[in-house]
Amino acid sequence: MTTIHQFAVSEGQEWVLPVDDDAYEAFFSLDGRSLEGWEPPVMRRVEEGERLYSDFPWLGEHAPLLRRPAVDALADALRPYGELMALRGEMVWLLNVTNVIDALDEARSQIVRFDDGDILTIERYAFDAAKIGTAEVFKLPMQASSVFVNDVFVERVRKAGLRNVSFEPVWTSGTAIA
Repeated sequence: MTTIHQFAVSEGQEWVLPVDDDAYEAFFSLDGRSLEGWEPPVMRRVEEGERLYSDFPWLGEHAPLLRRPAVDALADALRPYGELMALRGEMVWLLNVTNVIDALDEARSQIVRFDDGDILTIERYAFDAAKIGTAEVFKLPMQASSVFVNDVFVERVRKAGLRNVSFEPVWTSGTAIA
């Protein structure tokens, strides 16, 4: 039995955001293509309120950020699934997932669509487990797809002792999680 998770923000977790608001579009446009030659944006740590240090500071479930301890612990395991791109300003790396798998079972998922049929949001996921196979990290072939990870990856993070990293289970072995 395998559970698929997406990254989740936890209460008080630190956030790292682009200094320039125009840079958000670069993160939302991540679609599985390589970022070779990309000019990384300058990032800043959000200082509002009490924020807990995180080895995966929050930007969004579609663009995981890693601090040095996470890079050191996970770089080899992540290499088959994407690129670690150093950002400027804060000492963080973007995990640009290039492992795109068309594994969404649209008939069994609960999907909200725009009028033109494009996906606005997915309220309940269902996946084709055979398409995912043993992939530890993947994203769907759509702009701003969440990054999904399996139990093996979640366990790697836990065993590495990485701090303040949260995952939300979204699907287990063919059964949607409400």
